[in-house]
Amino acid sequence: MELFEESKFVIDAGNTRIKIAHFLKEEIKGLYHFSFEEWENEQHSLKLISRYPSILASVLNNIQTKCLIDFFEPDVIMDSKTPVPINLATYTSKTLGVDRIANAVASCKLMSKNSNSEFALSIDIGTCIKFDLVNRTGHYLGGSISPGVLMRYKSLNEFTGALPLLNPTLVKLVGTSTENSIHSGVMNGMIVEINGFIEQYKQQYQHLTIFLTGGDAKMFDKALKSSIFVHENLTIEGLYLILLHNAK
Repeated sequence: MELFEESKFVIDAGNTRIKIAHFLKEEIKGLYHFSFEEWENEQHSLKLISRYPSILASVLNNIQTKCLIDFFEPDVIMDSKTPVPINLATYTSKTLGVDRIANAVASCKLMSKNSNSEFALSIDIGTCIKFDLVNRTGHYLGGSISPGVLMRYKSLNEFTGALPLLNPTLVKLVGTSTENSIHSGVMNGMIVEINGFIEQYKQQYQHLTIFLTGGDAKMFDKALKSSIFVHENLTIEGLYLILLHNAK
């Protein structure tokens, strides 16, 4: 990892992976992925990060999060009290996930590049499906949360006596076996759900720009009907903007 005086870092510790983004002058110069166990084996090569401005957002347990804080010594530890460059007054921000805040911050910034947009909607497909809406003036308006892909497959397996646990697969509408019926119900059901939400948002909010992100977004981007900007690093970009906001 080649570091520069202007280097800044975003450490995004999610449920399954820790993502570390190296920013230089608002561009991502490197993106690194680890599990928590793998991170422990990579510490010797990452310690220099503590010398540079950084922000940490974590949904890990308290012990794991404290390990990351002690190691990286971040300038900003993202939580519900962290100052952000948008207005969260219309929402109970104490319970608002840091990833949803970051997505709203990033989508608001990206929306400003399109003069026709009045609203931005981020759709984050990961552990859960999260919709978050923000307007051009930087007011967060709220959204929705529903189960993600793996959660749906696991619930069918855990709450029934006979249905197997399957890996996500896109199939035709009509399943001709139990396995394909599960795939159709989960995957096609999610497509219908997301497309339905998009249509309702478009009817209620004119001049809407939509961003798709999340670890499972690639499974659905081609199946969604609406014009959507796929932004793989939307959450990371939002955390970077929050880091800059606090540096001011």
